[in-house]
Amino acid sequence: MKIVTVGTGMAAAEFVQQLRQGGFAGEIVMCSDEPHAPYSPCVIPYLLAGEPADNVYWKGRDFYARYQVTPRLGEKVVEIDREAGLLRTASGRIENYDRLFYAAGSRSWFPRPEWLEAEGVFGFKTLSDMQSIDRYIGEHGVQRAVVVGGGFIGVDAALALRHRGLQVSLVHCHERLLERMTDADGGRFATDKLQQRSGIAFYMQSEVEALDCNGGQLQRVWLQNGTALETQLLIVATGFVPNSALLSGREEGIAVGDDLLADPRILVAGDVAVTRHAIDGPDGLYATAPNAIAQARVAAANILGGVERYAGSLNANVLRKHIDFPVVSAGRFEGESVTFSNDRLFRRVYLCDDRINGYILVGDTRLAGYIYDLYVSRQPVADKIQGILADIRGESYYRSLMGLAPVAPAC
Repeated sequence: MKIVTVGTGMAAAEFVQQLRQGGFAGEIVMCSDEPHAPYSPCVIPYLLAGEPADNVYWKGRDFYARYQVTPRLGEKVVEIDREAGLLRTASGRIENYDRLFYAAGSRSWFPRPEWLEAEGVFGFKTLSDMQSIDRYIGEHGVQRAVVVGGGFIGVDAALALRHRGLQVSLVHCHERLLERMTDADGGRFATDKLQQRSGIAFYMQSEVEALDCNGGQLQRVWLQNGTALETQLLIVATGFVPNSALLSGREEGIAVGDDLLADPRILVAGDVAVTRHAIDGPDGLYATAPNAIAQARVAAANILGGVERYAGSLNANVLRKHIDFPVVSAGRFEGESVTFSNDRLFRRVYLCDDRINGYILVGDTRLAGYIYDLYVSRQPVADKIQGILADIRGESYYRSLMGLAPVAPAC
């Protein structure tokens, strides 16, 4: 059997590792338009900040040789013939497959694609993006940067650039940051803390109207209200687009069941997979590293002869890089809410039928692992949640009561 992966990201790397460790001896080919060994996107902000991140290649630089993989790097897949079991790359190379693992990832979405024609404008999604930004900062002596987008990725990028020593402005179209990761109160709390302590200049309820370039090189950006921001660098972090059109014809992801099959020979995982929620949320794109890895393990087990089912995705998020008041959230912000907050922290849990439906922790997140366990295990909590939120002893105390090991940090 010959297996081909479209993508070399976390899902594809985990899939291949599981196959080889499970005894698969057939041919494996991995295709990617990037030139890298499999890397962890979780460490990209550390690299942008100028910090060492030796674990960026999370399964080793020698991954392809160690797992006997034929890499097709820098070769974008441009056509898939499902009936013939063939794919073609931009260079004209043809690869046949018996099974295809489609984990093509995603890319930055640009509200104005023409911005990419200017020097100094970048997305922030891949290691190649980060390397291009890093190289541009060094070559042009960049001192000022503007980030467009105040969601998870935009805030991450702005904090990394500020940590690096740049003067950073963040432009966001909403009244608060992280609006998909928090509810209104939690988002306002996080926004206030970022405005007070990050050293970043925030332009809320604003949008970039135009770019001002000299000889094609970015000089400043103009906001809709006429404000001009001097800058040498613009990072656009206004969302991402799943690279699903090649297989599905649409850039909305690929809907799969718990078998992760798009057809009998094609498995789908990672940023392109539309899956069910593990608890009670809607089907959707739950593009996180833990979900991608779990999907890869199910897919590999079934290739090896198992009959496993994907247990569904969770929408947990953690913002903790280059910030002294991390933000953690998961689930749905619906139902009865229980809140504990002061000037240092904000903790809120949403309850439905006596169980945690979602939660937001800002500032002091020592309870994150314990509350996550309660959320996933569906334990009744209504009679004790107020006391837990108000307690300062942290998750290690509660996990010890439950006889659980400490939780490994999420990216």
